[in-house]
Amino acid sequence: MNYSRKYIGIGMFVLAGAALLMPHALASSAQRQAQQQRPDVPIRIETDLVAIDVTATDAGGQYVRDLRAEEFQVFEDGRERPIDFFALTDEATLSRPIAVVFALDLSGSLRPEETATLRSAALRFTELMKGDAVFAAMTFNHNVKIIQRFTDDPRRIESAFGKANKFEGSTRIYDSIDRAVTMLAKQAPRQRRGRPVRRVVVVITDGFDSASTIDRKEMVRRAIEAEVTVYSVTLPSYMLSATQSIGRVITPLDATRIVAATGGRDFAADARDFTPIFRALAEEIRASYVLAYYPDRRDGKYHEVRVQTTRPGVRLRTNRTGYVAPTP
Repeated sequence: MNYSRKYIGIGMFVLAGAALLMPHALASSAQRQAQQQRPDVPIRIETDLVAIDVTATDAGGQYVRDLRAEEFQVFEDGRERPIDFFALTDEATLSRPIAVVFALDLSGSLRPEETATLRSAALRFTELMKGDAVFAAMTFNHNVKIIQRFTDDPRRIESAFGKANKFEGSTRIYDSIDRAVTMLAKQAPRQRRGRPVRRVVVVITDGFDSASTIDRKEMVRRAIEAEVTVYSVTLPSYMLSATQSIGRVITPLDATRIVAATGGRDFAADARDFTPIFRALAEEIRASYVLAYYPDRRDGKYHEVRVQTTRPGVRLRTNRTGYVAPTP
């Protein structure tokens, strides 16, 4: 991925090994201290970066928000790389901007009377996303339809969901996710007020696809390359609910592993109350770190990326497992 002319300025940060104002030059101790004392000043970076969104949890599933830069390690093709940029999204203000695409299944998984609950929960979610945020919405059954392009007005998302009331046809989950990824890559802002935008897809479905044409592996590849995190809100399948008395069934969407591969998480909607789900989703997005490093390869090839922490008992989820290096 090409991160040329990347603009980054997020909350708290720690620099390790490189001066952001002088790319590829070593930062002096005095310079690093000066940067850390001015955490809200946007920093312009005229170079390529490999950026990784990271979510950290403990053994009980609680978010870990106090990790330091020196507690992370980044490996490219098994070789440790220095972390040149580190930031923690501020929990209170959501200092990192986001772009979210909601993808709603209208093939019959959601009952018409439940759209009001979904609409109010989605509105609450947009309100919880303090700071700079833009949202878009689409629906899918046998067609994939954009019902609201990117907007910073939460009421437009609420209104768009209110018009999604025709439930019929087959299901194109994978095609809708791929369309959402394309929207984020081509239409969402890459930065707002000098800060990089985190890209998120929230797909609301029962997880059973019947009509998509895109290859599943290609869908996952495109999402990772576009730095998109996919979250799923899984509805009960009416076809299988009679045979499932405990827990939810494993769906074909689960089998694609796109949620896991992009560092996302599944939220089961068995209770048909979407408000706690979207509240948990907002907390999930707020509890994130971003790491970045300067790539030293310009071969146009794919390289695997892995992040780990030295703190015992902490589990990490990342939005990407690799990147395509720029060409010379």
